Amino acid sequence: MYKVLIIDDEIIVRQAVKSLIHWDDSGFAYAGAASNGKNAIEMLNRTGADIVITDIKMPEMDGIELIKQMKAEGFDGETLVLSNYNDFELVREALKQGAYDYLLKLTLKTENFMKVLGEMKDRLDKRRSGQPKRMVEAPGLISGALQNDARAIRASLAALDREAETLASRVYRGNSREEGMACFLGEGLRIYPFIVRVPKEQQPVRDLDQSLETLASALFTGSSWAYAVQTAELRYFLAVAYPEGASAIDPRESADRLISLAAMYHGASIHAVYAAPASNRDELVNELHRLRGAEPLLFYKAYREAALASDRPAATGGNEEFRKAEALLHDTAPGPAQADIEGWAYAAYRLMDAAAACRLHPFALKRALNGGIWSAVNAAELRCREELNTSPWLERVEDAGADQELKQAVSELAAEMAVLADKDMTSSPLLREEVREALLYLEAHYADRVSIAGVAAHVGLSEPYLCQLFKAETGRSMVSQLNEIRMEKAYELLASGRYLVKQASLEVGIHDPFYFNRLFKKRFGISPKKVKQP
Repeated sequence: MYKVLIIDDEIIVRQAVKSLIHWDDSGFAYAGAASNGKNAIEMLNRTGADIVITDIKMPEMDGIELIKQMKAEGFDGETLVLSNYNDFELVREALKQGAYDYLLKLTLKTENFMKVLGEMKDRLDKRRSGQPKRMVEAPGLISGALQNDARAIRASLAALDREAETLASRVYRGNSREEGMACFLGEGLRIYPFIVRVPKEQQPVRDLDQSLETLASALFTGSSWAYAVQTAELRYFLAVAYPEGASAIDPRESADRLISLAAMYHGASIHAVYAAPASNRDELVNELHRLRGAEPLLFYKAYREAALASDRPAATGGNEEFRKAEALLHDTAPGPAQADIEGWAYAAYRLMDAAAACRLHPFALKRALNGGIWSAVNAAELRCREELNTSPWLERVEDAGADQELKQAVSELAAEMAVLADKDMTSSPLLREEVREALLYLEAHYADRVSIAGVAAHVGLSEPYLCQLFKAETGRSMVSQLNEIRMEKAYELLASGRYLVKQASLEVGIHDPFYFNRLFKKRFGISPKKVKQP
């Protein structure tokens, strides 16, 4: 078995080269990848690679210098050079320094590639025939029965992931440790664990675990190995091993790049959670526990936009803002008017946003939302209890895999309640999600210096388009809506008897008292000073 090391400063080339080689039953084993000659020398010494496939033009140390240094250090393997059309002078120099052959990057094909590799293998066979087999292994890489056994490593990773799921602590109970698991983590390795999830709406990606391994081997240059195992229908556990002496990587940056590369090269939309590296088996189980603690937060859109850290797990209980939102949802009983039903829907949306803000575990949010649905359907004012079956809606909430699914369910339930309340939804449909998010933003930030640019950035639309959309769906401009919210809040403050007019004006974000008085009188027909107190 001859080990192959791939060196190129472009990840797409490293990935393409690896995919061209028939690794199964071909007599070749993947030794790793590096992005420049300097890193390649370190990997060559560590892995004992027999065949080096290298680019010529690279940063830090190019292919020519790499070949010279390998030759000076007594490398007895074979080298294949990858080049572009205008690299002939460099190719000639590489061949003079001892490279076996060269291939043009733009014309790489599996047949030609395997043919050249076969020729290099034959040369190695003849040169090393009669010599004792070399036993150059990475120190502390894998020991015992799992040496060079990819299937056994993947099985061990899957078993460790199950252990992290089932054990409440790192105390091993009875015979819960599975035979052979302890020997895959040898001395001198640092393991970086990642959880990768695929959204339910994603089109199935065939052999995604293999695609993740291919991406990881190209992304994590200098690693000893990278393996991925599928642990659930839409869930994968990826582990990357580095020697203890290798430079540390940034897990967050690596996870973000993995997400973008999966979309770029495989058309796969994935989400990732990353943890700190582990140097032994117990540490790895602990980090997997932390990954599983944070993983439920991928339910929320806010935590799927970038890689998620495992250092803050999902909370099992809501904070004060969430409890207020939950109380509001129960208090906002939908009456027969369309505005009443929309008010209940907005209260449900606010509950979801509050849950995301306090990092609440989805099961707690679903429990609260189902309570709000039950209260709404059974509200006497709505008069649709006999006609609306709550079971399908409650089940839909329980089955939701993302907060967008919950919002869609609330939107459709509100539409059905409106139909049963004999309201014409075609003339007053529920608002689009971006407009609902803009309304919720105005509700939450009315006391701040709100700008249309800030609202547009929050909902992900351009300012002109959001203004047009908002006016078309609500019948008023965002400025008018913001002033409406501020006046309603100001009236509540003044009616409490605890605020002067100037104080109320500042509390709702208006610093000009004359402008405040004019808006208030226009809205309520009286000056702020004439608000009656209880």
